[in-house]
Amino acid sequence: MNGNPTYHAIALAAGTLLALPIPVAILTGWTPRGLRGRRPAARPYAWAVLALYTLMPLNAVPRMLDASADAVMACTVLGFVLIAAAVGCFIQAERTARRAGTKQVA
Repeated sequence: MNGNPTYHAIALAAGTLLALPIPVAILTGWTPRGLRGRRPAARPYAWAVLALYTLMPLNAVPRMLDASADAVMACTVLGFVLIAAAVGCFIQAERTARRAGTKQVA
């Protein structure tokens, strides 16, 4: 059921290299050029991407360890909680950016 662990390890390594550095940099104080006007919204965006990144090891590691179907299913269900948290962070980021945008215009 879990497949070849090598494929999961490669996907996890690629996902880590692609998805992890920018949110961590944002949380340490750096703001990407595209979000400079929305600086207050950058942190919720970073938390949302980190919540989505957490899905990668959450789904890959149990499969790499050849865990039982129940353990894999429990991790998958927990993934839906992380998706909901990411959606909440994206909504918070949008509201924060909208408030900051109206303050600048006024």
